[in-house]
Amino acid sequence: MLINQVTPFSSCRVTYDCQETGSKCTDLFRVTDSWQHEGPRYDCVLIQGWPRSSVFFAQALGLFSVSLCGQTHDLAILQPFTQKQRNKVTGYIELEEVSGGRYEFCFVESIIRAVHIIPPTPQNSRFVVQDLVDSDAYLRFISMK
Repeated sequence: MLINQVTPFSSCRVTYDCQETGSKCTDLFRVTDSWQHEGPRYDCVLIQGWPRSSVFFAQALGLFSVSLCGQTHDLAILQPFTQKQRNKVTGYIELEEVSGGRYEFCFVESIIRAVHIIPPTPQNSRFVVQDLVDSDAYLRFISMK
């Protein structure tokens, strides 16, 4: 195996089919340890898992291209979340960090879209998926248990 070059990058555009209109939409998400000189920014994303019917939420921690035997592959380092049941009071999808600091790699092509996830608060110890950001997020997540 001959790796010719590894090139990190700090932002990525993903194009997805909107659940509301069927048109193509584009999201931009960022992965950087110095966002506008204010500190780190590691955006969250929705990932197409395997089998194809499974999806999961993760925080993107790194993005890079790898040139291998004349082909270039864009990869992401992720910290996945464990999805819990919807909150019975709020109706939001709740997430927990995966214990043990597990990380995963995926091809950037597996990223469906950026997702807004609210971090834990003193009142709620879980992360909360904000599905009212746009109509695609609402329609996409409403069917998730």
